Amino acid sequence: MLLLLLLGALPCAHALEFSYGNPFPDGPLAGVARSLRISGELVPGDTARLTELMRRKPADAWHALGRVELAISGGDTTEALLLADTLATLYPHTVATTDCAGACALVWLAGAWRLLPAGRIGLQQAPASAPDKTPTDLRNYLLKQGLPASVYQRWMASRSQGVFWLSGQEVNTTGTWPPYYYQKLSARCPPLDSTDESFHAVRRCAARLVISQKAFAFDKLLEGVNDPWWNDNRDLLRDAPR
Repeated sequence: MLLLLLLGALPCAHALEFSYGNPFPDGPLAGVARSLRISGELVPGDTARLTELMRRKPADAWHALGRVELAISGGDTTEALLLADTLATLYPHTVATTDCAGACALVWLAGAWRLLPAGRIGLQQAPASAPDKTPTDLRNYLLKQGLPASVYQRWMASRSQGVFWLSGQEVNTTGTWPPYYYQKLSARCPPLDSTDESFHAVRRCAARLVISQKAFAFDKLLEGVNDPWWNDNRDLLRDAPR
């Protein structure tokens, strides 16, 4: 009986795996994670599992959102949209270093900053077994996150049941930032040029712009959690200049 209970507590063998990494080496945040890796096949319930992980370790979750590394091999479209919507409110930086298609692409697009140092981004149709509203939700999400309508229309016209890989130009047109975030950056941050100094200046400015929005979303996610780090930092972060 005990064995059955333990097995029931384990995640599905094909569910996503979440792992924090790259901890701060010293100082008051020593040991707190600076990155989150998401890997494996996405299945129903994975969003709730990630939310629970964040609720257990708020300091790690807050700082790890600065680099969310994706190695998602595929999975449920409806759950991918739920996970993407959950992450988008927290303004993560998403990184894919290999081919990222279907569920992986949806989560990558949730990033406030989306990096693709290697690999490709690919779209996949929702399966016929998906709920009726999924295709509409998928379209609305993709356009909100910056996929050009012309790319979406070409994908639909292709009637591809496999992966529709975006060209390099299409990825660039989709952009590093979703439209709602880019509007903030272009209005309030210095222009970006080809230098490292410019890149880091924009990144620092961009992070400051959304601290309060991220904090309000984070506070909602942590409802009912009594965590010392969050108790000490909640008001400071929520009151940050917008």
